[in-house]
Amino acid sequence: MGDIENKDEKIRELEEEIARLKGQVVVTEEEFRGHPVLRFTGVFRPFTLGLSKCRAILKSLETIKSFVEKYDKDNI
Repeated sequence: MGDIENKDEKIRELEEEIARLKGQVVVTEEEFRGHPVLRFTGVFRPFTLGLSKCRAILKSLETIKSFVEKYDKDNI
């Protein structure tokens, strides 16, 4: 069973690396110290967000959208 789990993990890592190289953001659900988290990987340093931070983001989504629209130089 360990070989299959190792292969699955390696496939996931390779898929994330391919997406990162293409400039995509990959979000995966993981567990940290027994708690669910979302892991974000891409052309940036990977980071994780737990349930509390995800809730805060959802409550602030309109403010975040406005901020990105205001300062995002790529969308000019």
